[in-house]
Amino acid sequence: MDKFLLDCLDKVLAGIFSPAGWSGGAERELAELTDHGCALHELESGTPFIQCDFPARTVWVLMRGGTQVICYNRRGSCSVQDAPEKPQMFGLMEQISGYPAYTATVETTRPSLLLSIPAPLMMDALEVSVPLLRLALTDLCALAERAMNRTEYQALHRPRDNLAIFLHYSCREAKQFPHVIRITRREMAEQLHLHLRSLYRYLDDLKLDGLCSVVHGHITITREQADLLAAYCQGL
Repeated sequence: MDKFLLDCLDKVLAGIFSPAGWSGGAERELAELTDHGCALHELESGTPFIQCDFPARTVWVLMRGGTQVICYNRRGSCSVQDAPEKPQMFGLMEQISGYPAYTATVETTRPSLLLSIPAPLMMDALEVSVPLLRLALTDLCALAERAMNRTEYQALHRPRDNLAIFLHYSCREAKQFPHVIRITRREMAEQLHLHLRSLYRYLDDLKLDGLCSVVHGHITITREQADLLAAYCQGL
């Protein structure tokens, strides 16, 4: 693999996954990647960019914004399985596992910026770049941790406590407060496997306990409430 192309991919992905997040720049590197099939995409909220059962030919990287991962059964019913709002790769698991098609649908939940990378380019880079391989492993570990946490929440805690844990994990790495939960209540209910009416009831309970607020219709968490959520969840 061309060393300059590999260095460009390393630099761009390192910038996306840095603690500060994507700050722009790297025009030379992005131009080189574009010449080899990569592209930047600015998508509006509610735009699907991966469709379940479609050929898995691209690895997508969330640079900023929010997404949700949706699974469907044969009857057409759906469930939100994940809702990443920080840098995340999509389609990498299918490539590593050898699946020919995407295993879920992924769409944006707010205006988002994504980078698309041809799957062969990404896999060739992983063969030779230790920093990129480490980044991919970190990304997959974060995905696995969220999946295991969801299973643990549902098995060990009451639905009200699952909501508190969900809010805690949503704001624990927030860079500024008040922190606004971007997904809708319906999407949150689907992800927590709750009836929407039950979600509203548990949310009212948490508001009475001072663990969250609703401002202009959006679930909002202040720094003080984030600290209270952390203490509450540690006691579960």
